[in-house]
Parts: sequence; structure tokens; C-alpha cells
Amino acid sequence: MTACPLLVDAERRFVELVASLSPADLNRPTPCAGWDVRALLSHTLAGIEIFASTVDEQPAPTQEQMFSGADLVGTDPAGAARRATARSQAAWAALADPERKLTTILGVLPAGEMLSISAFATIVHGWDIATATGRSAVELPPQLLAHAAAVSHAYVPHLRAGDDHSLFAAEAPAAPDAGATQALMAFLGRPAAR
Repeated sequence: MTACPLLVDAERRFVELVASLSPADLNRPTPCAGWDVRALLSHTLAGIEIFASTVDEQPAPTQEQMFSGADLVGTDPAGAARRATARSQAAWAALADPERKLTTILGVLPAGEMLSISAFATIVHGWDIATATGRSAVELPPQLLAHAAAVSHAYVPHLRAGDDHSLFAAEAPAAPDAGATQALMAFLGRPAAR
């Protein structure tokens, strides 16, 4: 599947980021209101495994765990990230048919779309965590930015805030001098970098 190398790149970068975190970083607030780095990392890893489970049909964290930010990383965040992404890459690499219909937390979707959404979530939450931990002016690599932007515009307008089941906040204003990554994050409801 053509998105698989992009997923691998996004997850590799995510694992490297998590491996660089200090214990103190896990308590920092993130651009996702009410979530610290530990909770957002747990949410991201739960999502990676839940998405993989639609393909490999093995047990995964529950939606409740994913959306509550329940601690899934314990004392070894890097190990947790390596395990989740290894499972993800094995599951998606084994998928032969990108049109195969999968039952997902977003409804029934073709496998190729679910893979794209999984990569998108990893890219965006990686940016959230990088920003939260002081990596200022975080710009996404062009291929990851293009992918995240395409998925954002295809799905986010339908998942906006407005009811109890929304997954994205309202679009935030972007700074006048915002780069392409910051403009995308503003579209996703992330506040402008301070």
C-alpha cells in the first residue's frame, strides 16, 4: 500500500520523539486542552493499536481508555511506543487489499483510509507533544505535512466540536506569520504558538 512508507516514517519519528522525553516532560500541558503529555501519549498509542486491531483482529486498548487518556505508558514510554508502532507496522504491512472494509471507531471504512487516518493521528499528536515539550517552531517534513493536510480537510469538518462526540475543537486563529504547519494546526483547533 502506498501509504505504508509514510506511516512507517510518521511512527519512526514518533518513537524517536518519545525516546527523547524526560520524566518531567510527561507532566507538561499540551495544545490539547486538559491533556498532559502522558495522557496524550497514552491516547496516541491506544489509537495506534486500536487502528491496527481493525486489521490484525487482536486485542487492543478500549475506546474508553483511548479517550480518557488513561495511563498506558507507565515507567517506559519509549518501550510502549516501540511496541505499539511495531504492531501497527506489522498489521498494515500484512494487509493485501486497501479496499477491504474495516469496522472502525469512525464507522466502516476502506483499509487504505484507516491507514491514512492512523498516520495522520500520529503526525498531529507527535507535533502536539513536540510543541508541549519545548521544541519551538516545530515544522513538519513536507511529505508528512501534505498527508496531514489532506486527511484534515477530508475528515475534520465532519468531526468538529458541536456535540458530545466531537473529536476536534473549532478552528483556532492562526498567527499572521504562521507557517504551513502552524496554519494546519490552527485548522485543527490548536492555539497559536506563544
